[in-house]
Amino acid sequence: MLFYRPQHPLTGEMWDTWLFWHQGTHYLYYLARQGERWDNISMATSADGVHWDEVGPILRRGEGVTWMGTGSTWAAPAHAGRRRFQMNFSEWRGPRQTIFFAESDDLRRWERLSDAYEFVQDERWYQPRGRWDCIWTLPRSDGGLYGYWTATPQPETGGRFGFGASEDGVHWTALPPPQVHGVGDGEVGAVERIGNTYYMMFGSYPNMVTLTAERPEGPFHAVARNRDLLGGHTYFTRFHPNPDGLLVNHHAMARDGRICMGLLKRAVVDAEGVLRLGWWPGYQAALAPAGPLAAPAPGPGAAVSMLPQPIDAAAGGMLTACLQLPATPFAPRRGLYVECGDSGGVAVLFDAQGRAEFCRTDPEGGSCVVEKRIDREQDWPQPVQLRLVLQQSLLELYLDDILIECFSLPAAATGRIGLISGGDAAAVTALDFSGLV
Repeated sequence: MLFYRPQHPLTGEMWDTWLFWHQGTHYLYYLARQGERWDNISMATSADGVHWDEVGPILRRGEGVTWMGTGSTWAAPAHAGRRRFQMNFSEWRGPRQTIFFAESDDLRRWERLSDAYEFVQDERWYQPRGRWDCIWTLPRSDGGLYGYWTATPQPETGGRFGFGASEDGVHWTALPPPQVHGVGDGEVGAVERIGNTYYMMFGSYPNMVTLTAERPEGPFHAVARNRDLLGGHTYFTRFHPNPDGLLVNHHAMARDGRICMGLLKRAVVDAEGVLRLGWWPGYQAALAPAGPLAAPAPGPGAAVSMLPQPIDAAAGGMLTACLQLPATPFAPRRGLYVECGDSGGVAVLFDAQGRAEFCRTDPEGGSCVVEKRIDREQDWPQPVQLRLVLQQSLLELYLDDILIECFSLPAAATGRIGLISGGDAAAVTALDFSGLV
């Protein structure tokens, strides 16, 4: 499936995801629950980042633990003299949440370290019963690690998350939290140095907000452009360095409660330092062209012209098209219509600046209830390539290989797709469909 979802009976439903690449394999880890509370960390592996082999649970909630929290995985510092790989996770025991560790030599079999390694709040800077969860690491020049994690700093610090250092990856020292400007409380997704700038993907639910800093210890600022990197029906973006470059992963939430992993995406930083998410070409080898689709004659105004042949939305695939954005701000908007269920569908309409609206509507273009507005604050070419990836009720939409949004349809897609061309036959052309191999 394009949108991976675990099936192991001891895993249950997934939530936060994170990845680690080693010797030709993508290792996918995810927080999960078999019951009402998060109780395990499970995993899957992939050689291509598209097709996944499920392994199942690799760590489970300890005795007396209320629930587990998410983590990340990294290579142990070379001088540490420990096993090759390390993982952190949190557990809520008694009155508070604290962080624990596990080690592995093969990224599959993990041994939980004893409670002697428990990492607790430093009350000089952090609230003793606040959040304390999910360390993301960066290498230090001296061979140790910096760490950033979800925390509740004391109000007078001006911080929004935790910061610290470790020599061996399993003994951690909390440091004063970096000052943060432009965002409230939230959760640390991931941090990477890109060029000379530190980029943090910070969860201010339901959005992932981009923060930047010039030094590891901050201060961090919410960016001015494309501030909300992702949001809505997705959450918790994480960086995934690998030989194909810096990728990003996250999970996606269907409206029926199903949780899947979204497609892997490229981390794209433009000449002005703006971070966006982009189409990952790694999917091309897994999508077999099914041939061009015949474009129908355009309907008037906002009316939908349905493609004569439906696609297999249950199996999933990708529709590509050439989209001519409207010439002026007041011209009729253009885009696609995706039918779902038996009560209409969702239209994605683009204006002259490439700003998108996701609207509940019908093929006649009657009532239009806007559910989401997206502006990636970018200049677009004319015409622009459009990619629609669709499987069941989950879709992802790209312009010029930049992600516009991940969206969950109100019901499963029927496979019937329409064009909204504003009466212009040249507005949406060169349609093609590729299915998952």
